[in-house]
Amino acid sequence: MGHHQNHEHAPGATHEAVVHDPEHDIDARSATLWVVGGTLVTFFSLWIMLPIFERVQQEDRRKKIDELPAVELNEVRQLQQEFLNGANPTKRKLDEVLKDLAAGK
Repeated sequence: MGHHQNHEHAPGATHEAVVHDPEHDIDARSATLWVVGGTLVTFFSLWIMLPIFERVQQEDRRKKIDELPAVELNEVRQLQQEFLNGANPTKRKLDEVLKDLAAGK
């Protein structure tokens, strides 16, 4: 295969530039309607999904936090109650301490 040395036109130029077809150009009205419509659909979808997401989040929080047994809280309360009932370094109950304070001792 040989190259033809006989070029009838300049390298890279093969034909005249095609004139734009106005019937196939971007229609500004149509493009604007699509952009505005797409934006409205997006925000409407988010407006619908936000309450659903918040409800799911509340249910999850209720299940994980509100309905769990408060084992640690009950243990701490029990220890504090024992401390106030005499399991402290002074071996005095809270009622005795309050009576002494009220009496001015």
